[in-house]
Amino acid sequence: MENYMVIAYVNGVNYMTKVEATSEYNAEHIILDIGICGKHGYGVDGCMAYGREAMKTETFIASALNAKPISLEALTVKIEARNEEIRKRDNAEKEIERIQKQIKELEKQLEENKKILE
Repeated sequence: MENYMVIAYVNGVNYMTKVEATSEYNAEHIILDIGICGKHGYGVDGCMAYGREAMKTETFIASALNAKPISLEALTVKIEARNEEIRKRDNAEKEIERIQKQIKELEKQLEENKKILE
């Protein structure tokens, strides 16, 4: 296990945290796997892990300078909050579809009953 610096893009903000993992790929997925993939967004929009050598690059330096430092625990809380927003939006859309279907059925029943009264 090694330490990796991970830059994660969550809800419009870049965050940088330290993750202990077996590889850069594994470090990224430790973060990515916390987030959900919903119809209305992702818990984690993007993620990039940097090992010792990668941290010496201009890419890492530029990314780190534009990221907010955060603990893995605090980042998890932010991702879970984003997940909840996505779940609410996804559920709201499903509820709207259910209600619209119910309205159509009620309108059909209304028209049938109006015909009876004519």
